[in-house]
Amino acid sequence: MNTTRWIIKFALGLALLIFLPVSETYAQQLSTKSKKAIRYYQQADLYLSSAYRRFEEAKELLYSAIQEDPEFVEAYLKLASIHKLFNDSEKARKALQKAADLKPSDPALAGAYLLLADLYMENSSFDKAAVYYEKVIQVQVKDQTMLMKAESRLKSAKFAAQAIQNPVPVKPKKMEASINNFHAQGYPILTADNQTMLFYVLRTPDSKGDIMISQKNTSGQWEHAVSLSEAINSDADEGAPTMSADGRSVVFAACQRPGSVGGCDLYISYREGDEWTAPENLGNQVNSSAWDSEPSISADGRTLYFSSDRPVAKGRRDRNIWMSQKDAQGAWSKAVALGAPINTPGDEVSPFIHANNQTLYFASNFHPGMGGYDVFYSRKKDTTWSTPVNLGYPLNTTDNDGTIFITTDGATGYYSVFERNARYNSASFIYEFEMPETLKEENRSTYSKGIVTDKISSKPLKATIELIDLQSAQVSQSVQSDKVSGSYLLVLTQGQQYVLRVSAEGYLFESRMLDFRSVEKLDPLSLNFQLTPAKSGASIVLNNIFFQSNSAELQKESFVELDKIADFLSMNPTLRIELSGHTDDIGSDAENLLLSGKRATTVYDYLLKKGIKAERLKHTGLGERKPKYPNNNEANRALNRRIEFKIL
Repeated sequence: MNTTRWIIKFALGLALLIFLPVSETYAQQLSTKSKKAIRYYQQADLYLSSAYRRFEEAKELLYSAIQEDPEFVEAYLKLASIHKLFNDSEKARKALQKAADLKPSDPALAGAYLLLADLYMENSSFDKAAVYYEKVIQVQVKDQTMLMKAESRLKSAKFAAQAIQNPVPVKPKKMEASINNFHAQGYPILTADNQTMLFYVLRTPDSKGDIMISQKNTSGQWEHAVSLSEAINSDADEGAPTMSADGRSVVFAACQRPGSVGGCDLYISYREGDEWTAPENLGNQVNSSAWDSEPSISADGRTLYFSSDRPVAKGRRDRNIWMSQKDAQGAWSKAVALGAPINTPGDEVSPFIHANNQTLYFASNFHPGMGGYDVFYSRKKDTTWSTPVNLGYPLNTTDNDGTIFITTDGATGYYSVFERNARYNSASFIYEFEMPETLKEENRSTYSKGIVTDKISSKPLKATIELIDLQSAQVSQSVQSDKVSGSYLLVLTQGQQYVLRVSAEGYLFESRMLDFRSVEKLDPLSLNFQLTPAKSGASIVLNNIFFQSNSAELQKESFVELDKIADFLSMNPTLRIELSGHTDDIGSDAENLLLSGKRATTVYDYLLKKGIKAERLKHTGLGERKPKYPNNNEANRALNRRIEFKIL
């Protein structure tokens, strides 16, 4: 499960930066006395430092130097660096091993030991890798960064040896040609209903760097992928897309666009009907002068995670995961680094926040893994992230791994696999797999979707749909219905009790109680809403106001609904309303009339405390006089026990 090509190049460059200065340390006092070997070595140096970088000639000269003196340590080191540069890991490893055999415990060779251990990790020789990571530690190098890497990677070598003996039961399958129709594609992401997929295509001589879209047809097959939109894709490269669960917000990375904040920035576009808006740069609250890419947006499009190599601390610049949130006015907050336990002194990239907003997947080259970049997950409790967990082998391998996506229901995973290819170095394809039980989400998710319309005209409405957690009284999701179609989609997660509230300017709001605390079967919901224009005589039932049995005492679950009524009245200061209490037919008429009046008074008093003036409120008890349904069964009686809200 390899990540994008920049990670491969970055890891390669990092290895060379570690190694090359080590060989130069020896240049002042070479290990050979052979003048002929030294001449070959110095000539190779000239070829490597020239403007044309004549690598093949340099290799031949270094082999000649070794032939003159088979114990010429520096020649082996420089030869290894060339082989590594051209991704010939086997030859690089052999050259480094020879140097290590000649100088088995030399502090000046600590960087070479480290690279040798890395090459053994790539070759799945974890025990040998551990030997050389330990050697770096044993020679007590003064370079604390190198020492930290050796200690971290030693943990990975021990982890990998165990993981490969205990593989995760997955069977990845390459997706059909309608998706894998290009040389290199990656970053797959789906809507919550699994009907739409986005991914990016890497630029090659045969294709542009674009964002593609595919829809499932009525037979459940993916249609041939096409360009997402001419409004989004351009002659430049667009990549690493993410989208909200409803597929109506897309964030992507693009480099060197006019007006960009840095080299590579994040942009956002919104779908209205079938059209996409012109992409907007997310601005310097999110973007920086550094590299910003690999976004992942939450289900409701209001929290953004992304990768950046901007500095997180003075003197330290590595790739970490950052986060920004959108406020009620649509403004993004100043991005902040996630910090521990997600970010480390190494690199963390390719974040993916699951639709439940509780599990973050990401790639790291520092947390214990199989070597290179592995994919991990961490779960959030309140505001605290748990210790990251490695997804295990074979989802993680000794290659660089990343770009995972897990469907809303937690049943299926998607990721990119790189395959070596002679045409353009490597190709990548999208694979899917069934999530094993050991990796499935603790709290599964589903979704609700439907249409919001005007109750009188049936006209589609642009409305705000909020999902409010009853326990915390906090908005856990907020989406808007499409102004053209009125359609909406939001995610529902097991273990939660919600109030779903739909509101639009000039209309009375509607709300539903959704209790997912003990639901075992999570089928998608289809909920349509018809909003009543806020005019004189209009009324709604307040569905989520609850009282103790045979009492006017409010239950705490009612406060969310009551607060929203107060907000509605505050935003409509000219409206006057009547609150009426109603009961079923159980009990005497007099008792029911008294109880319904007390309950209406309780709601009235609550609104007064929230600052609503008394002259705007009337309240009355009507007992069992105006049932909405026949009092012939318990379900109907429950519906008749209600508080109504009427505009005067």
